[in-house]
Amino acid sequence: MAARPRGRLVAGFLCAGVACLLLLTGIDQGGRADGVPPDTAPGTEVARTPPDGAEAWPAGQQGVSLEDYDLNAASATRWELPARLREISGLAMTADHRLLAHNDEVGVVFEIDYRDGSIVKEFQLADMADPVAGDFEGIAVADGRIYVVTSSGRLYECPEGAAGQSVLFRVYATGVGRQCEIEGLAYDEDARELLLMCKDARSQGLAGRLAVYRWSIDEKRLGAQATVVLPVGDLARRIGSTRYQPSGIERHPVSGNYFVVAARQGAIAEVTPAGEVLAAKRFTAARHRQVEGIAFAADGALIVADEGGGGRGTLTVYPGPGSVATNGRDAM
Repeated sequence: MAARPRGRLVAGFLCAGVACLLLLTGIDQGGRADGVPPDTAPGTEVARTPPDGAEAWPAGQQGVSLEDYDLNAASATRWELPARLREISGLAMTADHRLLAHNDEVGVVFEIDYRDGSIVKEFQLADMADPVAGDFEGIAVADGRIYVVTSSGRLYECPEGAAGQSVLFRVYATGVGRQCEIEGLAYDEDARELLLMCKDARSQGLAGRLAVYRWSIDEKRLGAQATVVLPVGDLARRIGSTRYQPSGIERHPVSGNYFVVAARQGAIAEVTPAGEVLAAKRFTAARHRQVEGIAFAADGALIVADEGGGGRGTLTVYPGPGSVATNGRDAM
């Protein structure tokens, strides 16, 4: 076999190394690592593309706020959900923009098509034949793993299951349950921390205050800056009430602010990660029986889940800037 010239061999290794470096850094030969065209002038607004390449966030949407959502919009879509979601609680969006939800009393996770209210699949957290029982109050997705939390602060971690599958899980004692009753869960992707929303204080230290606890998914414990305190008095005043009792929380994927819903007051508020209240509104009472879950679609739409009480649970979609409304109907 003839020997290959050394010069060509070295050049081949150099080219392969450069190509690998470009792939690892996410830079192609026609653009920057952040996907912005190389000739884009500084300060130019560009569309933000979701991780899976779905419909981009419209340019200029970096400042999306609660004020951008019309909670009285006739264009809002409302779906009645199947009977087994009567006690729907938390909502969470996967990285590829699929909506997950859970029931209040058992560890069953549902995937819902929020464009028509139908159930795509369901799977359960189970170490035996039956799903684990608990007072589940929130769900979040982080690094492809699913987390659900109980009102006492027990945190369950599991992989996403196929339709009808039972998946094994891990349980973490966050310790937050000694301080307050948990009523919501979200994921802060930038900080890599779960957000545990408190409702009713169980300790003197939180008396008269609302708190959000931060739990590191890497260290599996409360973060170094574990608590964000919310001014409950300001929240209540903005909706003309004396109380604000959270029932769900979600981090906005563009602004990074927290959107907190309150079932008893029928309200929603936007607060910064530092605890500053930016805005608060009431939902239309006729449309929302008991707001429990909140999520954001890839196009910016606000998705809200209500428990059914004596009827069926509902899913309401409020168009955001750049999103398109659909016609609602009852899901079978």
